[in-house]
Amino acid sequence: MANSTLLVALKILLILIFAAWVSLWLLKPTQLWTRKWKAAEDKARATVFGYYGLNFAVYTFPPIALAIIGSFYLNLKPRESVRSRKGRKLTAGFSNPLVVNTLLGVLSTLEILAVFLFILFLAWNFYARISNDFKNLKAAKSLMLNSWQLKYLKVATRFGLLAEVCLAFLLFPILRGLALFRLLGIQFEASVRYHIWLGTAMIFFATFHGASTLFVWGVSHYIQEEIWEWQKTGRIYLAGEICLVTGLVIWITSLPQIRRKQFEIFYYTHHLYMVFLVFFLFHAGDRHFYMVFPGIFLFGLDKLLRIIQSRPETCILSARIFPSKAIELILPKDPGPKYTPTSIIFVKLPSISKYEWHSFSITSSSRVDDNTISIMIKSEGSWTSSLSHMIQTRQESDGDQTKYIPIAVEGPYGPVSMDFLRYDSLLLVSGGIGITPVLSIIQELASSQNSSINKFLPRMQLI
Repeated sequence: MANSTLLVALKILLILIFAAWVSLWLLKPTQLWTRKWKAAEDKARATVFGYYGLNFAVYTFPPIALAIIGSFYLNLKPRESVRSRKGRKLTAGFSNPLVVNTLLGVLSTLEILAVFLFILFLAWNFYARISNDFKNLKAAKSLMLNSWQLKYLKVATRFGLLAEVCLAFLLFPILRGLALFRLLGIQFEASVRYHIWLGTAMIFFATFHGASTLFVWGVSHYIQEEIWEWQKTGRIYLAGEICLVTGLVIWITSLPQIRRKQFEIFYYTHHLYMVFLVFFLFHAGDRHFYMVFPGIFLFGLDKLLRIIQSRPETCILSARIFPSKAIELILPKDPGPKYTPTSIIFVKLPSISKYEWHSFSITSSSRVDDNTISIMIKSEGSWTSSLSHMIQTRQESDGDQTKYIPIAVEGPYGPVSMDFLRYDSLLLVSGGIGITPVLSIIQELASSQNSSINKFLPRMQLI
């Protein structure tokens, strides 16, 4: 009873914080907010919290509180083995695939609605700011710009703010332990594409912002003075240029054509995000950094927790290579933590790379064996090929030496509930190594067949 009351209280608190955070983003571009905020800053300077405390409490605190409270909520919430099939009719329309596209993947009605609302929010943000800019347009004598050039400069500036909005949300989809999207029932591997979409939008807006600003400097013949100067006050344009170039390098090396063939280039280049964020701070200033800081803080905290969790290394219990070159690894597992089908883990083999982590779908079921966990790996890239060669070498030596291969494990990460049990029939379609998450579902259904918990199991057909 006490636990359920606490869960209800936490849920209400999460809803209130989220509503306040959304309201903040909607009101921030308006003149009403600008006037009220300026007055609030003046009052805050006379208090112990000061200007910085007010900015942190209003702009930075809400998403951090959402992530931390949400994590407690999910840990306290009992795992649902099956949801009511009656409730399926109410939610199926939103979760069912609506668009299947090679570029975008499979999109549900809810995802399309969320994307539409986000685009609407960006349009509102841009319109509210640019309309006010045009009303208060004043000639910039130092730049010697005419009316249309000055308006174009304002448009370029506001595109920079759109890039900033995308950056503020960019890191939320790739959180694992403190994942905000888990509150919505969205798994990590599904939310990664939101990170890709936001990153692409951010680079588009930032490139337009930077190229247009350079164009205006060229028209006003100030480009040589501004492009290499590290300003002591106001915007530091050189920092913005470094930030943009770094972002473009990260984005280009993350394209599928490069990421799939040269994963190491993608992986290590992505660590330039630290350079990107530092120079963004220099370029935008602390006022703009408060909106972006929550994602950075949560990403850093999430990474620290993952490092602590994966710090103790273990060894592979057994390994085998199939004729198809697929590799099966069986790893030891703490009997305490449970995981649901379609969960994933991240593994690192220090003997291959001390820094690279790779995600794989779990093929086992914690209901069948609570002491081990198994994964299947397709030998395709350089990392997996090195793993296959190392296992073959160890197995061909005197005695099976695969048990002495050190491995670090992070996770598992997966859905909170087993939604597939809501359905009367399941059609499982997979090909190649894509069979791995399906195997965990099959094992779960097989182990639940004689269980009294799930009396009505769905009919299943595998293609």
